Amino acid sequence: MGKKIKFQKMKKYLIFFILVTGCYSDIPDNLISEKKMESIIFDIMILNASSGYDLKIDNNLLSDELIFKKYDIDSLQLYESELYYSRNPKIHFDIYSNVKKRITRSIDSLKNIK
Repeated sequence: MGKKIKFQKMKKYLIFFILVTGCYSDIPDNLISEKKMESIIFDIMILNASSGYDLKIDNNLLSDELIFKKYDIDSLQLYESELYYSRNPKIHFDIYSNVKKRITRSIDSLKNIK
C-alpha cells in the first residue's frame, strides 16, 4: 500500500514538472515584435493568395526573399519568433486574430471599390 501512495505522489510531481517545463519557453534574442509579426504574416498570406497570378514583384524576388528584405529579417529570426509565439498560445491567437481582421478589412475595402 505504501508503494502505491508513493507512486501517486511521484506521478503528481511528474505531471507538474511536465506542465511547468512544457509551458516554459526562452525568449529568442532576436524576437520579432508582435505587431511586426502580424504584418509579416499578413503579407505572407497575401503573397500566398496571389501565387496563382503572374505578378512581377521587385525584380522577380521570391516571396520569402521579398518578406525578408521588406522587414529586414532572416529566415532564422522568423522561424524562432514563430516558434516562440506558437508556444505562447494567447499571444499567437492574438496575432492571428489581428491578421484575420486586417484581411477582412482589406476584402471589405475592395468590395467598396465597385
